[in-house]
Amino acid sequence: PYGSVRRVVTGGAGGVANVHVVEVSRGTTHYHEAYDEIYYVLSGRGELVVDGERYSLRPGAVAVIPRGAPHSLCAAGREGEEGKLKFIIFGSPAMPIDDERAAPRK
Repeated sequence: PYGSVRRVVTGGAGGVANVHVVEVSRGTTHYHEAYDEIYYVLSGRGELVVDGERYSLRPGAVAVIPRGAPHSLCAAGREGEEGKLKFIIFGSPAMPIDDERAAPRK
């Protein structure tokens, strides 16, 4: 509800990673049971929280989120404005998006 996801590559047999381009203002706390995520920030600034640790996000930043680690993020914006973060997510191992193990869990 806080942005958009464009699925560029979504797993199947023999794939290395799911690749999604995401543009969001925030992401609620969740985890993925079956795959690790790597974020590569394209634009925007904000904060990522992984297992209670806070990390700054800016263009060029890379974040590794291990499977099972609760994580959330929030884009920085000027007062009264909501910012956006645009980043690429590499999810590994690749798997079909309808695989229950890929679903975000709270």
